[in-house]
Amino acid sequence: MIAIFGAFGQEIVDLRRRMVVEEVVATPACKVYRGKLHNKDAVLVRTGMGKERAENATRFVLERYPVTAIISLGFAGALAPNLRVGDVVVCSKLHCVHSFEDEEERLEPHAADAGLHSLALQCPEDRVARFLAGSGVTALQLDPDPEKMQELRDAFDAHIIDMESYWIARMASARQIPFIAIRSISDTVERSVQPFDRILAPDGSLLWKKAVLCFLLHPRYLMNVFALFRNTRPAKKNMAAFVSHLVTRI
Repeated sequence: MIAIFGAFGQEIVDLRRRMVVEEVVATPACKVYRGKLHNKDAVLVRTGMGKERAENATRFVLERYPVTAIISLGFAGALAPNLRVGDVVVCSKLHCVHSFEDEEERLEPHAADAGLHSLALQCPEDRVARFLAGSGVTALQLDPDPEKMQELRDAFDAHIIDMESYWIARMASARQIPFIAIRSISDTVERSVQPFDRILAPDGSLLWKKAVLCFLLHPRYLMNVFALFRNTRPAKKNMAAFVSHLVTRI
């Protein structure tokens, strides 16, 4: 059984539409759709945002279902200047940083499963606008400061940044389950949006009071949020096409 994890509904919605859903399980930890995806047994999981949500959802799924492969997917911010909105990055290695300042808080990186990585990179070019191999870094919080993003890129030789993949990879590694992270770019180095995590609850719901206050104090932030949602359209389309092809090959 293939387990596919995404933080938000928008990250998994296109795959859910392609899935024959046989069971829906909603818990405080996550929401799980179990069924068939391209005739393969699969669970599609909405985890919510961040470390705690990702770990709780992964733990719940691994205790309940006979998972034999794990895919972590979702939107990501670009750290590499050559990445464009909608590009799909197949992560060969995942790093983690607890803070941007403390070098000692870096944890051991986790590599993608070699077999899944090889299969992913065999995706036909006509299935998605552009995909490439890269590496990622998972942070506890996002930071809009371009200089700090540059520091992360230099320190880890990383292409993308997210908030969940490393934690799922660590749990997969502990259970010796093949894992791969596939991320689609929703904002670039040149046009980085402000971090959306400050106005969203961990489950992905909008924190209205915080959002209104943020928009009043920082009007340009509202435009950045619109830009982010606009960028997610090609990002989710390309990601769903790419992951769908990978699932057929596993």
